[in-house]
Amino acid sequence: MKALNQIRYFAFCLPLILLFLDFSCSKDEDEKVPDQLLEHDYAGTMTVRYTNVYPEWDETASMEVEIDKEMGLINFEGTTLNYSGETVINNDSKIERSGSWSIDPAGRLEKDKGVIAIPVDAGVTVINDIQRVYARDNDGNWQLMNETPFDSEPNSDLVFGLAEAETGGSVVSAESEAGSIIWTLHLTVDIE
Repeated sequence: MKALNQIRYFAFCLPLILLFLDFSCSKDEDEKVPDQLLEHDYAGTMTVRYTNVYPEWDETASMEVEIDKEMGLINFEGTTLNYSGETVINNDSKIERSGSWSIDPAGRLEKDKGVIAIPVDAGVTVINDIQRVYARDNDGNWQLMNETPFDSEPNSDLVFGLAEAETGGSVVSAESEAGSIIWTLHLTVDIE
């Protein structure tokens, strides 16, 4: 009788054990690291250069970048880009504009037809971008005539090439009549 009870207990527990093992295995498959695309870890910088012609400025910000070959993770250091400029017109009026970008990038690795690309969302948030127009009064003092906020965010969907980033830098740029935004990714093999 004791042997029969042990067999019943085993028959009852066996499906529970198999169910637990199946759940554990499928959980491991879901958390599996994606295929390793890189042979080395990388370190470098991503730089943004923002130029404007009216009013004029030429500002640059840089952030550190690290790529872990094992996990395929890209870590970016966030930064802030401050810009301002002033244009005086005929000594009677002037335009000022100033603001800043908070930059918090996120990226990943992709491989297509043997080429490794690094799509990046630069995560740009525009902060206090305001243009002010002034005119001189009869006493020669500047008087604020107009104030216009700019809150449109620049295109921050970028795609860099790994091979180009290693050999001189991968560049993504956008031109407009008012200036340009140039993003550059420089990477070197991180030997540690």
